[in-house]
Amino acid sequence: MSESRPYDVAILGSGLAGTMLAAILARHGQRVVLLEKGTHPRFAIGESLLPQSTLWMWILAERFGVPEIQHLARLESIREHVTPTCGLKRTIGFVYHEDGMRQDPGKGHLLVPPATPLTAESHLFRQEVDLYMLRVAQSYGAHYRERLDVRGFDLGKDLVRLRTADGEEIRARYLVDGSGYRSPVAEQLDLREEPSPLRTRSRTIFTHLRGARLYDDTLAPGESPGLSARWADGTLHHVFAGGWFWVIPFNNHADARNELCSVGLTLDLDLHPASGLPPEQEFWQTVERFPSIAAQLRGAEAVRGWTATGRLQYSSRRGAGERWFLLAHAHGFVDALYSRGLISSFEIIHALAGPLLAALAEDDFAAERFARPEALQAALLTANDRMVHNSYRAFRHYALWNSWVRIWLLNKIFGDLRLFSRCCEYLGEHDPRLLASLDDDPLPGMASASGDPIQPLFDRGESLLDRVDAGELPPAEAAAGILSDLAAATWLPPIHAWSDPEARHLDFLPEKLGRFVAWGHTEAPAAVGQRFFAWDPGVLGLGPPGAATGTVASQRQAPAGGGPRRTKSDAA
Repeated sequence: MSESRPYDVAILGSGLAGTMLAAILARHGQRVVLLEKGTHPRFAIGESLLPQSTLWMWILAERFGVPEIQHLARLESIREHVTPTCGLKRTIGFVYHEDGMRQDPGKGHLLVPPATPLTAESHLFRQEVDLYMLRVAQSYGAHYRERLDVRGFDLGKDLVRLRTADGEEIRARYLVDGSGYRSPVAEQLDLREEPSPLRTRSRTIFTHLRGARLYDDTLAPGESPGLSARWADGTLHHVFAGGWFWVIPFNNHADARNELCSVGLTLDLDLHPASGLPPEQEFWQTVERFPSIAAQLRGAEAVRGWTATGRLQYSSRRGAGERWFLLAHAHGFVDALYSRGLISSFEIIHALAGPLLAALAEDDFAAERFARPEALQAALLTANDRMVHNSYRAFRHYALWNSWVRIWLLNKIFGDLRLFSRCCEYLGEHDPRLLASLDDDPLPGMASASGDPIQPLFDRGESLLDRVDAGELPPAEAAAGILSDLAAATWLPPIHAWSDPEARHLDFLPEKLGRFVAWGHTEAPAAVGQRFFAWDPGVLGLGPPGAATGTVASQRQAPAGGGPRRTKSDAA
């Protein structure tokens, strides 16, 4: 049987992206149905947040009036409103390993991002966070159907008709596919690029472990970096030639109520093609190659089955058409390195929600109305692929990695700052158009892909890696070339010795954050200052140049409940 009245939007998949979009649409009066092949709660990866992940959730909540999304933007509010099972995320760490050798403490990079009153990162225990967001969507009126296998669809002039394995027909005015790699829309419309032109080539093995040690507890006296946070206070990447491990603890703070740790091994397919081994055996064999990784993970036990993939990378020729859109991982994926997956998902939701609400109000679903979110999604995939592919190449030689990771760090800092500055402008002026204007920015969270001064550094570093691969340049000379380019970039903020190979850690203590902001407003070149610092630091309590009043906390408080429903016409 079928619904007598069509839905406004049908969303395939009830992960974090699908449920978040459903909550926004339902909040604005749309009749939404979420169609899930499986059930909740269910295991999912994509657990590590970054500053941009939390900023995009903050923005989505503010712009579209869904305060429950903002509850995921700080660990404290997650514990209060969502679940006590998520982990602390204060750091991003990379430790470099060599076969058979204890890890050299002089070959590690620990970033402690600045603490601000706006957002704070965490490790999401996805099975409970996804269920929370599903319930939020339902509280706004979204319908949820699980154990529903969509086998096909028809794109009509006025409606999309979905067919289930049980013969049911579900009708909607618009279809968003957020189901991931096995997208029914991508399959039926033959959208996948085969093979994918993405340059990264990797595969992964992952699970959740019980009994993994915190990395800091395995170190000998004097081996800790001695910063304001530990390796275990965030996401740890064990890097080696040919791959990397992720270690994402949920039990790394005093209020933790979760003994588990997410772990994964991701391998460069060009150096480590499919082995044919059972995934658990290959994982532990790789662990035992590196004594310091073994000291952290040996003896831990998997609490669920092991998952192994083929090549992770996939992409689509198109991301949108008449009455349909491929959302986030239904469109494509690169690699979990740098945790860009959730960032891109939230960014695309922000870019899609406005045009989709307008299309629903005007009953006009022409593909060109969604050209901007479609192009943004493709551009994000390409930019992430470039960064990750170059990182895998740099993994093969420590000197190269030690230099290339600085390019990533600059891209991250200034990419975060672009988004953060828009939030500060919004807080200073309380003008929602400042958030909506992000729709006009080609890549608001990617500094090196958007014409900023970082772009030449990125391009030059990439060309040096190309020459190493071609056998034209020794890795040490390429690394020296990257550091030389950094030394010549006199516009870089004086918060780090960017070109010194011995300067590996960056700890954004409050005084360093203040110095960084002061430099941006008074000393930075005009191109940098105008792009990244056109906001009043007073909104963060950082003093002049302006005298903004009130605190971020008081300006952004939202009711815990859903609040009054909006009509279709009052969306920002």
